[in-house]
Amino acid sequence: MQFFNIPALLPQFFPSPLYWLSSGLIWNLLYGSAYLLLFSRLSNIHFKWWYFIIAGFIYSFAISLVGNILVILIMLLIIYYFVVHRQISFNIIGNQFIYANFILLITFGCFGSLITFLYNLLVKVPNYNFVYYVLGNLKIIVSFCIAYGIIIWTKKLFNSYINNVVIPYPVLAWIISILMLTFLLYEFRVNGGGHPNKLPITIAVTLSYGIIALIAIKGFTNYYRQKTLATTLKFEVDNLQYYTSHIEEMYDELRRFRHDYKNVLYSLTGSLENNDVTEARNILNRVLIPSEDSITQKTSVLSQLENVQNLDLKSLIYNKAMTALKDNLKLTIEIDEPIKFSNVIEPLDLIRILSNLLDNAIKAAKQSKDRQVSISLFTKDNNQWIIVGNSTKTKSLNLQQLSNNHNNLESAHGLGLKNLRMILARYPQAQHELSSKNYWFQQVIVIPSK
Repeated sequence: MQFFNIPALLPQFFPSPLYWLSSGLIWNLLYGSAYLLLFSRLSNIHFKWWYFIIAGFIYSFAISLVGNILVILIMLLIIYYFVVHRQISFNIIGNQFIYANFILLITFGCFGSLITFLYNLLVKVPNYNFVYYVLGNLKIIVSFCIAYGIIIWTKKLFNSYINNVVIPYPVLAWIISILMLTFLLYEFRVNGGGHPNKLPITIAVTLSYGIIALIAIKGFTNYYRQKTLATTLKFEVDNLQYYTSHIEEMYDELRRFRHDYKNVLYSLTGSLENNDVTEARNILNRVLIPSEDSITQKTSVLSQLENVQNLDLKSLIYNKAMTALKDNLKLTIEIDEPIKFSNVIEPLDLIRILSNLLDNAIKAAKQSKDRQVSISLFTKDNNQWIIVGNSTKTKSLNLQQLSNNHNNLESAHGLGLKNLRMILARYPQAQHELSSKNYWFQQVIVIPSK
């Protein structure tokens, strides 16, 4: 088994210029492009044409065990730093890329060996130069087409795997990905390469690798999705209980207010009968106005939340609104029309996004002079908008530093913004915008309605 080898790319290393063109150029370009196209289909990340040429050159080194591992690592670094510019988690990209590589390795191991076997079976005197330098192009094209179909078939499952396993449990996900890469050990040491006596075992082992990997992905995905669902339901129940308890408190306050109102009227009547206007004013200021303000604040929040048709989000916003009011923040809620968020973003992720926005807005507003927080939800141009703003301690924030998550900003928005972007990275169709000026910081999330 060769652990590392330098590829022969110059024409003098090939039996003829035709073989050099077929194997030295076309094969490498097809091979590298196949991996990029599969990854692109799985991740929805698109590449400029020159990346396919770069991939073709880099994958020419994938002729040994160590060479394959180095190629995967180099391609991952190129994608992470130069294609997505670190805007998508390396954890997500790494698992997607390894899965795409694994699927092509599996299909090539099965159908590449089968094509070689059929050629040896049909041709009485096989031309091994043709097998080695030309037939590989047909094998990679056939294998790619089948792998592309498998990627399409399993994309929904793998996206769920990303959301339920890769992001919350990265160590487990990387263990699974590394186990997928162990197929390379078999590929370079045991694979029969189309030999008649070894073909059945080659296909059996290769298919077993693929089936076991898919079973593991589906099994862990289902397990952790159920676990996440249970967590979500508990979160919704807790928020609903909080929401209900506050409605009950408001009802009790209204009853007390009505009772106090009668007593105040008697007291006012007595004070006015005695022409004691000062005492009458004191009674109003001491009893009625604070009670009225408290009830008005809560009823104002409830009246706006009537338009939120997602019960879990309604409970969450009310919970955060009460927190802001308890901290004596000036709260503005604008939800003028009924809105029900679509399933473009998973319900739990939407809860996390909104919770993150509100928590950070409240935290930052408490440190500011004006102590203001605003929430706005609306639908416009087939998009659903979430706008959360807060007053800031400084006139404007350095958005570039904030985006890079510098430590000096973690106390307000930096760390929260990093977590928010990790969630939004799963939804490229969602837009996220930041602005900061005149002691006001605002985040806008735009989500397609469908």
